[in-house]
Amino acid sequence: MAWSGAGRGAWLTVTVGILSLQAWGGAARAQDGEADFPGAAVRFSPHADARPAGTVIDTIVLHDTETPGVRKAEVVARWFLNPASGVSAHYIIGKDGEVVQCVREADRAFHAGPSLFRGRSRVNDFSIGVELVNGQTGSDPFPAAQMTTLVTLVRHLCVRWSIPADRVVGHHDITLRPHLKRDPAPNFPWPAFTAALWASLPSALAAGAQEP
Repeated sequence: MAWSGAGRGAWLTVTVGILSLQAWGGAARAQDGEADFPGAAVRFSPHADARPAGTVIDTIVLHDTETPGVRKAEVVARWFLNPASGVSAHYIIGKDGEVVQCVREADRAFHAGPSLFRGRSRVNDFSIGVELVNGQTGSDPFPAAQMTTLVTLVRHLCVRWSIPADRVVGHHDITLRPHLKRDPAPNFPWPAFTAALWASLPSALAAGAQEP
């Protein structure tokens, strides 16, 4: 499948330079156990906490990192580990398809900011955030390896948490600051991604998606 074509798009704006990202080597938030997603590296961020009691995880929010020139998920993970950043996401996917987990799926990450989805605010409370390493220039590609991993990861999340496909959204779909948060970039291949995800899911979860 060709990963091409523009679509809708939109969160994380890294406001420090690439050199600052690469230089940070702070300690991870103490959390026990292996990654929730098989094969992911674990770099737990301090910017996470418990979800409100009784919260059902039912939404997945896709972001890009807005980091021109960066390829590796580990570089972005260092920013999430930085005590000064104040931000995090559950997962980061690098351009080569490598995955870093920064927050436990069951915990709340700080990725959505001021947000609203289907009448519910505070989207961080009930969502899982996935960051794609990308410059958000509109021409920086989302390579096939990255997109293949994204489909595999999102399928894992949908199946594990019983999330229907129509609740996999971009940051731009839920942000209350659309003039600032446009991720994923406009060249993110929504049609191809949706088709691949829809085909991979059990029928009960794919039912909410529009057939490609």
